[in-house]
Amino acid sequence: MLQPGSTYSAVVGAVIANQREILDVSQAQLAEAVGIGQPAWSRIEKGESALTIDQLARAASRLNSSPSALLHMADRTVTEMREQELKISYEKPQRKSNAAKNTGLLLLGGAALATLIYAANKSK
Repeated sequence: MLQPGSTYSAVVGAVIANQREILDVSQAQLAEAVGIGQPAWSRIEKGESALTIDQLARAASRLNSSPSALLHMADRTVTEMREQELKISYEKPQRKSNAAKNTGLLLLGGAALATLIYAANKSK
């Protein structure tokens, strides 16, 4: 069952992670292209940290995409989530001390979110 209350940052991170995996790009490779360390990139993909516009642009370039295409996929995923009556938070990701209390609210199961991303983008 999907968990309600995921952040938009988590959805964007999951969309990027999905595209990265499709292209067989490692987290370390994408982190290097973006100009940050792999642990920081992992936090972005999990929605624990928000990425900047510049980071989004560099990630999109490495993934042979555009920032707008990645955000469009995220928006379509959010639409699918809302249709399933799941809530999305547009709040800034919380630090670990607070996030630990809300783990179930912040993250969707990886496979479930991947399914939503696939469904959202299949209907383009």
